[in-house]
Amino acid sequence: MSQLPSLPPNAGDALDIPFPLSTTVGALELGVLVAIFLSGVLTVQLYIYFDRFPKDPTSLKVMVALVWILDFGHTLALGHFIYTITVVQYGQPALLAIPPKSLDVSILLSGFIGPLEQGWFTYRLYRFTKTLPLPVICAGLSLLRLGGSTALFAYTLKEPTIQEYATHLNWLIEAVVIVGAAVDAILATALCYYLSFWRTGFRRTNKLLNQLMTWTIETGAVTTTGALALLLTFLTMKDNCAASTYESYSDQVEQILVVYLGLFCLMAKLFSNSLLFSLNARERFARICAEVISVAGFELGHEAVNLVSPCSPVAVLQGKKMAAAPSSTHPHH
Repeated sequence: MSQLPSLPPNAGDALDIPFPLSTTVGALELGVLVAIFLSGVLTVQLYIYFDRFPKDPTSLKVMVALVWILDFGHTLALGHFIYTITVVQYGQPALLAIPPKSLDVSILLSGFIGPLEQGWFTYRLYRFTKTLPLPVICAGLSLLRLGGSTALFAYTLKEPTIQEYATHLNWLIEAVVIVGAAVDAILATALCYYLSFWRTGFRRTNKLLNQLMTWTIETGAVTTTGALALLLTFLTMKDNCAASTYESYSDQVEQILVVYLGLFCLMAKLFSNSLLFSLNARERFARICAEVISVAGFELGHEAVNLVSPCSPVAVLQGKKMAAAPSSTHPHH
């Protein structure tokens, strides 16, 4: 058995009164179980993706596989983390002062999963708008988030206590979460903004646009809401953590280790599932687009729908502009 980490000075004396397991370690365990469930959902989505879209570009398939591999590693790290604090360190709550290395690994892997998802949605925005400024801004912010997550992991190599981690790096934790939420919000808002310009006199086409915008908002809202919940949790508890000492260490564990980290471990799952959900939803929206195109008399091949982006029906709306002129004399049914 590996040697247990050393404790902060007098940490054991400060925990003579044990904290309630149901609201501390129990809550954290629940968060890990939800994360494992979402990892299972991602695996199902992975199977659906490769079954439905065998002709997708190799680069896209590699990215999807990489996201799943990172997510699987993230799940293993969380499993090792919860096993260590509930079995290996059973009856020694003071050891929660320094979390296992597996938690640090999960933070690093989460830092890679988020930018991959955001990078793909940024590419989707570029393919739709054909302009660089906004996609470049989103890509830059996403890289900043990756750098911040890497810096957080690097700091954990010093084996800091949770109090030291939250006290000295609270600004970086806030920045990582804020940047992640900002990128998702910008991507969803920008796409809805550009989609609004494609409204026409066709009622069914406008209905499709409304569905696309609703779907885009919902997809971005999942990760944005999760990031905001994480940020609000941290901001609410930051002052208590900064002012805490080892004499109030049980409060610190309940407020930071359980609630904040419990939510943080779910963020990677939200990112990965959001990406696969968007890719797999193309088939359903392709059918809706085909129906609208048939009614409006526009021409566009189905292959273009499958390969463009997670929001590939946008390609239909772009193709419509090119095909509208000949459609009046050569309608297709």
